[in-house]
Amino acid sequence: MANTRRARSITVESLPYKAEHYREWRRRQVVRMSVTYLAPLIILIVYFHYRSIGIEEQNRRIHLGAIAEHQANTLDLFLTERRLNLANLIDHPRFSIPPPPKEMEEYLEDLKRVSDAFVDLGFFDPRGIQLVYAGPHPSLESRSYRDEQWYVTLLQNRDPFVISDIYTGFRRQLHFTIAVSRLYKDEIIVLRATLDPARMYEYIHSQQAAGDVTTSIVNVEGRYQLVDGIIGQPLDKSPIAAPFDRKYGEGTFKAEGLSRQYAFRWLRNAEWCLIVQSLTDAGRIFSDFQMRPLIVSAALLLIAVIVILDRSSKLVAQQKQADQTRAQLEHAAKLASVGELAAGIAHEINNPLAVIATESGLLLDFLDPQFNQKVGESELRDRLKTIQDSSFRCRDITRKLLRFVRRSDFDMQEQDIHLLIDSVMDGLLGKEIEVSDLKVVRNYDTSLPQLVTDGNQLQQVILNIVNNARDAIGSKPGEIVVATYRRGNNIVVSIQDNGSGMPPEVLEKLFVPFFTTKEVGKGTGLGLSVSYGIVRNLGGEIEVDSIAGEGSTFRLVLPMKSKRSIDRSEEAQ
Repeated sequence: MANTRRARSITVESLPYKAEHYREWRRRQVVRMSVTYLAPLIILIVYFHYRSIGIEEQNRRIHLGAIAEHQANTLDLFLTERRLNLANLIDHPRFSIPPPPKEMEEYLEDLKRVSDAFVDLGFFDPRGIQLVYAGPHPSLESRSYRDEQWYVTLLQNRDPFVISDIYTGFRRQLHFTIAVSRLYKDEIIVLRATLDPARMYEYIHSQQAAGDVTTSIVNVEGRYQLVDGIIGQPLDKSPIAAPFDRKYGEGTFKAEGLSRQYAFRWLRNAEWCLIVQSLTDAGRIFSDFQMRPLIVSAALLLIAVIVILDRSSKLVAQQKQADQTRAQLEHAAKLASVGELAAGIAHEINNPLAVIATESGLLLDFLDPQFNQKVGESELRDRLKTIQDSSFRCRDITRKLLRFVRRSDFDMQEQDIHLLIDSVMDGLLGKEIEVSDLKVVRNYDTSLPQLVTDGNQLQQVILNIVNNARDAIGSKPGEIVVATYRRGNNIVVSIQDNGSGMPPEVLEKLFVPFFTTKEVGKGTGLGLSVSYGIVRNLGGEIEVDSIAGEGSTFRLVLPMKSKRSIDRSEEAQ
């Protein structure tokens, strides 16, 4: 168990990024896959959902229109039959004018057997007086109807019948009047019957096939003639204004804050409009029919989210493995660079060590009695100060070396690019450049701002490029020109040499891992490939121009305000 824990801790410590980086990386992957896979699916679900709403509304309109057409035809047929019942009765050869009261009672019973909507029956003379009456209101007999609206309309009507709107009349009860007129001995006689509104609406209601709709009848003024009590009362004003110039149509209206669909048809036998309206909200986004595909869609979305989260976890694990491998390669490249610097560093350390050895030997001689040497406090202090300075010099050299070799997370801080370059040229490579026949030219743009970058990683890149420049120049006198300048929102570090340069076939493989043109044992082929990865991770690019026999120019293009750039695998995706 202890060995397992130790192995895990080593693996975590070898990663170049902190845990927060991978959490952010995973979040970006989830967002990317959500946009790639979930967003189109959601758009399709929403599109087809609203398409289904449109189709459902269209089907409902067609359905309401079909119900309205069927019920209007049925009601027209009903009224036609009632009119013909009266017409057949008054035209019958045995119909007496005026009919005896007993025969009127028999005629009414015959009509009720045909339809229970009939309430009473009356015969009117040419003066408009109801001479004979059969029904539950005998007080109506001998009453004059000459000024009643239905009677006036019947006399003015070119058709010998009339069907009145609903009214109370003399009986103070809501009813309909249906009457037919005939010419008898050059005078107009009328046979009239009244119809019960409740019986008529029961007849209409029995024709409804769906329970989510209701039917009403309105006159030309838009007042209810027949209506379900859940939406209104007779003679109330209907919220639906059906245009008289259109025999049929569909539409929507607002009722109690809800949007409802309706269809209307005007009757042929009366100036009535039959309206079939839906009792459900037409503006409702989710209906029972639509919920089933939505539930299936939600289940599919949930499965997609689970797959995305699982896939993102696996991608993070793969990225950690790739980062660990890359970190090991970078560390190996650092060690290779340190190996190339070993001679110069040893020489750097030997100088202060020689001073320490000399000064400490003199102090020992001063303490040896046989030399009989006396040393003053001032001289002793100077020599000890020399030893101390040389020790600090050795410490600074080893500290720079350890800082360069040490594995570390990306530490994005504001850096002075010129100080970073000088720390490589004067610190790590100072002795080699001093003893070699190399000239270093520095063309710095002093107006450049601070650069947000990882100083240690950038030092490694500069060191690798300068080392390659030294190798390209070889033993001949050469020159390395280091320049900095601004390009848009980027800072460019240019390193130019007058070495051997590279042909095109070498340039194509320049950043391939383990590719090298050096002799066996003198190069690993990791320096430039690792440098390329570092610069990309810092959000920048490496540009290379080279001509064989004339030299090469490497340009590091670094963003000025980058905090932590996206790694290469993310950019490739």
